Amino acid sequence: MLGRALRTLFFGVVIGGVAVGACLAALIPGVVEIASAHHYTVDEFVRLRNLAQKSSVYWADGTPMGELGLQDRLDVKYSDLAGTAGGQRIINAVISIEDRTFWTNDGIDLGGVFRAFVSDVTAGRVEQGGSTITQQLVKNRVLSPARDVHRKVKEIQDALRLNERFSKKKILEEYLNTVYFGQSSWGINSAVSRFFQGKQIGDVTIGEAALLAGLIANPEGDNPFKFPQRAWLRRATVLQAEARDGYVSQADANAADNEPLPTVPPASADIRPQNYLVAEVQDRLLNDPRLGATAKDRFDHLLKGGLKIYTTFDPHLQDLATQATEEALPRSPAGPDWVSSLVAIDPLTGAVRAMVGGPDFAESQYNIATHPVGRQPGSTWKVITLATALANGYSPYDTVDGSAACSVPSKFGNAYTVNAGDGEGGYGSLWTQTADSVNCAFVRLSTSVGQDKIMPMAYDLGITQRRLFPHLTLSIGDVEATPLEMATVIATIANDGVRQDPYFVQKVVGPDGQTIIDETNRPNLGRQVLPSDVAECEQLVLRHVITGGTGTGYTEVADHEPFGKTGTTDNRSDAWFIGATPQLAAAVWFGNRTTNTLSAGFGGPTAGPIWRQFMSGALADQPDVPLPDQATNPVCNRPGGVVNPDGGRIAPDTQPVTSSPSTGTAAPRVIVQGTTPPPATSGPANTIPTAPPVTSPLQTVPPFTLPKISIPRFNQPNAPGN
Repeated sequence: MLGRALRTLFFGVVIGGVAVGACLAALIPGVVEIASAHHYTVDEFVRLRNLAQKSSVYWADGTPMGELGLQDRLDVKYSDLAGTAGGQRIINAVISIEDRTFWTNDGIDLGGVFRAFVSDVTAGRVEQGGSTITQQLVKNRVLSPARDVHRKVKEIQDALRLNERFSKKKILEEYLNTVYFGQSSWGINSAVSRFFQGKQIGDVTIGEAALLAGLIANPEGDNPFKFPQRAWLRRATVLQAEARDGYVSQADANAADNEPLPTVPPASADIRPQNYLVAEVQDRLLNDPRLGATAKDRFDHLLKGGLKIYTTFDPHLQDLATQATEEALPRSPAGPDWVSSLVAIDPLTGAVRAMVGGPDFAESQYNIATHPVGRQPGSTWKVITLATALANGYSPYDTVDGSAACSVPSKFGNAYTVNAGDGEGGYGSLWTQTADSVNCAFVRLSTSVGQDKIMPMAYDLGITQRRLFPHLTLSIGDVEATPLEMATVIATIANDGVRQDPYFVQKVVGPDGQTIIDETNRPNLGRQVLPSDVAECEQLVLRHVITGGTGTGYTEVADHEPFGKTGTTDNRSDAWFIGATPQLAAAVWFGNRTTNTLSAGFGGPTAGPIWRQFMSGALADQPDVPLPDQATNPVCNRPGGVVNPDGGRIAPDTQPVTSSPSTGTAAPRVIVQGTTPPPATSGPANTIPTAPPVTSPLQTVPPFTLPKISIPRFNQPNAPGN
């Protein structure tokens, strides 16, 4: 190698020599510019810019799921190249054609530099390269793309510095990971895989290595898929150079020259998200401050940083969810716009285990499951109203009027009439009114409890995307929500009132092996938003939706005790079912993607079977976790009173109340002193606890008689039903 003294002499004479520069300036145009170039100091630090690396996305079990990034590049170590026959063939071919003195030069080739120097000075601009591998690395990873004499001089200086700082193996490794081979292939790893149909580096032949090495100088002009004749001639040149330098025999070079060129162009290198799952992961991470303080930091980290991203998605559950939604019964008129969405969440952690955002990501990237504003959830919102009531001292034995049409003195202006929807009935307990999804009962319940309490409860349980405002039909679901939000609501109930925010990414690891994001401690991060005894009582109430209510026959899961709620908007354009066991919660929406004027059917028979099919498969190998014991739950054993739509409830006497199972619609609540509490058992699967028959004239509570005044409904959609 050149000594430091010789290098200093070289730059002192050629670049920094004022006297020589002055003489040359009088003779050759452009030398003045070179003579005033940078002063060379070998000790100056040279930093390589980071390469844009694609990030890899994995399923929860660690198997590959997708990729994110701007360039299809994945680095390879020099040891992994040199340790295989194919990798060594690539190294030999590249050195022969790009820089035959690479292993012995100081980062520059003096002969090449002088030839290029004379040509460039004569022309007054940079015309010839004469670049070594080290110079090319500096050009691509240190300097700007500008082509001028100052930049060329800086390139030579930095190549010398880089040669002092890095080993030859490290320089070659960085170079081969940097260069562009055409066909959207950045770096040697990508080039091998894309040009040769997924082949590994170790399996590359002599002819394939020569082809790739020949592409570096002119990747577009020598493209074998567009210009096979040029590519063949360039490969032959590389093979002869290798034979000249002793890397291959002439016989091997001749044989390699007869290898066929690749003829099938690689697929598009578009590494944007290819499905709803990876797209959701990208969106979440681009807004996660743990990945960077600014939007640019997060963008660069995610799309250029070579991360390993482990998601929460279970591939088995995702297959089940996809199958269940794709097999949903078609509606009339049949067509591609009937779609279904499903979100499944682990209630204990908030991990999203499966998600179906729509039928065709390539056609539409709108994710029904997560993107605002969602669709009207219908009567699934009654889960929120019921939770608010139970948390504020109400009992499932409270009697409420469900008769239609329901005119309620409004706290927000004049009284107005709400249509009954599909669920309607007379007086009944909250057990029966919930199981039968009686709209007017829940409208009256909402004005009794107070919508100022229902709205914060909605936020606590999982509604996130919009600002709610008080209006009567809020209680029966006329405000849009996403399947993700409704899955979070039912998951919070399933987790005994502990809210776990849904998340999609379990772990993120940087290219250096350092963990950036880790959700291992997630189970301990939940927030108790509903007392556990309230949540457990609601589980028991919602269980009767499946065993004796609007979900009967459509939502039962063998060997398990799920609970849930149907939902149907008033014109039946949206059909829902949300339900859970302690192990898994899921929300299903079915409807028409482009219009809300066609009937999707009721939530029970339409969305219910989709939910049942998914949950049956998901829980097939899971043990049954029994629901709480009604006998020991204080909320479910509160004596029943009467819901007063004007506000509050008419509480029973301090003495407990007699109750026994009965059938049919309960009479107006009669409170009897000095008797025993209701039986604290769930009874047969299809038995819903109801108020007792009238046995005494004492303290009979008459039915409410309310004025039925109707006013316009703020141009809102029709009131939801079951």
